[in-house]
Amino acid sequence: MKMKISILALCLAAGSFVSMAQSDWVWHQYAYFGDSVTNESGVWVSADYEILSNQLSNALVSQAIFDGKITSETTAGFEDLDSEKYLRFTAGTNGELWARGNRKGKWRWLFGVGYKDQAYVTVKTGLAQLYLKGNAPFENEQLPLGPSEIIYHSYQYAGLGIEHGVGPTTWGITAQMIKSSRYANLLLYNSSIFTSPYGTSIDADIHMRYDITNSNQSKLAAWYGTGYSLNGYFIHKPSKNSPLISFQLKDFGQVFYQGMNRLKLSDSLKFEGVDVNNVLQVDDSLIGGGNLDSLESLIGLTSAHPFVRASLPAHIKVNYVHPLGEKAFLNLELKQYLGFGVPQLRAGLSYRLASWFTLEPCIRVGGFSRFDVGLTAAVQLKQSFQMIVKTEQFEQLIAPKKSTGQSLFVGAQWKF
Repeated sequence: MKMKISILALCLAAGSFVSMAQSDWVWHQYAYFGDSVTNESGVWVSADYEILSNQLSNALVSQAIFDGKITSETTAGFEDLDSEKYLRFTAGTNGELWARGNRKGKWRWLFGVGYKDQAYVTVKTGLAQLYLKGNAPFENEQLPLGPSEIIYHSYQYAGLGIEHGVGPTTWGITAQMIKSSRYANLLLYNSSIFTSPYGTSIDADIHMRYDITNSNQSKLAAWYGTGYSLNGYFIHKPSKNSPLISFQLKDFGQVFYQGMNRLKLSDSLKFEGVDVNNVLQVDDSLIGGGNLDSLESLIGLTSAHPFVRASLPAHIKVNYVHPLGEKAFLNLELKQYLGFGVPQLRAGLSYRLASWFTLEPCIRVGGFSRFDVGLTAAVQLKQSFQMIVKTEQFEQLIAPKKSTGQSLFVGAQWKF
């Protein structure tokens, strides 16, 4: 069990809300403050964390992080889920600092630094059931394990970009140089496991690849890979009080690693002749008490140190802000990762209670999560300093034992 908890903790320790991109500040200004001025110089900073899943409860995640063990109570009923469906999970922290210059011209320079520490999990529910419950509850069943993938990135970056604004349209692009401190990628292709009645034999068809960097240096000091990322955005707002729409592409890029640690396995395995009620506790008895020199001698696992080109989990996002009078705004957001996951929709209704203070209740469905309820508070001082706090913790109040999402975002902008 300690081994299983430590693997889960690797994902949780990432510990995801996407850091606020340049175009986010434009629609935030308009939706929360009625501020349409976007050509001023300024500095903005943001930090956030998020833990989301469509099936893993907050109670289970908290036990894995803080207690180091997962109880049967928090996994009760997990074996009854549809093994063919997908479990989604993401956890991470992000932070960034950006500056925009040249307030009078149509062209503006952008400079920034930041970091990302985030895990993305898209696996067959069958793999999660095996991981959390063992194979005993699934006797005489073919349990699907793949296709499944777990991705973990931890990197820091410095970026440079340009922004062009004229009339109702603004667009921009930034390029970031990446220093990677950690990377891991577990990929299971079409794989499955079958446990015979009474656990007398196990048939497993496993096809997997596992890449991971070293971790013997601190994240700040480590430099195991070098890469790039590109962000781009387009914003259109025809007039002062008209709706606003923005499109953005974020984290489109790659990181390159020399001498990656890689383990591969592609084989059909059969264990029989003993009472096996948990495949995760396999030991020497499975091969008649013979001595094991290594894991390779048991299941044909191979290791290598190849060059790896790792793509970043890029996503597209569309925001639409519709004014409802002078103080209220309807805010809609659609987000989709490229190549995996399902669309995420966020809807909020912001209302300015005072010229300097705005509240926005919101809901979010899809994506890595299931259903989240949140609240945004925004403060503006003297038209130059704006601060936004977002949290989506309220599902825990509605269904404390079944809630699966939690997040917190803090961002601020100073215009001059």
